[in-house]
Amino acid sequence: MSARVFAIGAAGIVLIALAGCQTCPSKGAVAPEPYACRLAAGPIAIDGKLDEAAWAKADAITEWHIFQPEGAECLFPSKVRLLWDKEFLYVAFEYEDIDIWSYSNEADSELWRGDVAELFIKPSRENPIYYEFVMAPNGTLYDGWYPSRGAGGYYRFKDWASNAKVATQVNGTDGDPSDDDQGYVVEVAFPMALFPDWAQPTPGMEWTFGAFRYDYSKAYDDPLLMMTIPEAAGHGYHSYEGYLPLRFEK
Repeated sequence: MSARVFAIGAAGIVLIALAGCQTCPSKGAVAPEPYACRLAAGPIAIDGKLDEAAWAKADAITEWHIFQPEGAECLFPSKVRLLWDKEFLYVAFEYEDIDIWSYSNEADSELWRGDVAELFIKPSRENPIYYEFVMAPNGTLYDGWYPSRGAGGYYRFKDWASNAKVATQVNGTDGDPSDDDQGYVVEVAFPMALFPDWAQPTPGMEWTFGAFRYDYSKAYDDPLLMMTIPEAAGHGYHSYEGYLPLRFEK
């Protein structure tokens, strides 16, 4: 399979895609450096605007890899940043997108059938507990807590609630393929209280995580699935063995 830009009747799509073209890096065996999750300097308003000074100082992850389809290219740039304080883990996704589409506005539904930003968090490589958070452009949230990967997935744990705060900004028209959109922002605050006592962060502590994206678009023959981890063998986005290290810093 391949992700190709439609050429007939879509000149605008081609221009936008080429202007924002992002080449995905090749897979490598070098262990990644921990992502520096910096302490937020001042309060963060969850409004999807990302206009606080703290966001400007947060490191941006712009290196993404293709999960599906094989041989596809990253056409639309993606960015994710993280911050923290004692109360919340803050995450901001910025996704360029010419065809924004939220599948549902029902919480804990199968949002990944449309465009979404995803975050998986595994606080410890030894402890089997991990978490999945899926946010649609319209602000709808799926959140799941998994005591282990074999304990059961979506249908068993979808009723768990993280009480996360989610806000989005859509630059375009969600669900209308007749025009060209620019992209969307997802801003989230995850309460630290949802994580176990042993995982409560202090400066120098490390977790593991992965950020992901589903991109359904009129620009592609097949939906594009992207990830910040180099490989996701065996369990797809749940392949936490390859999650990136995250280090909490002052």
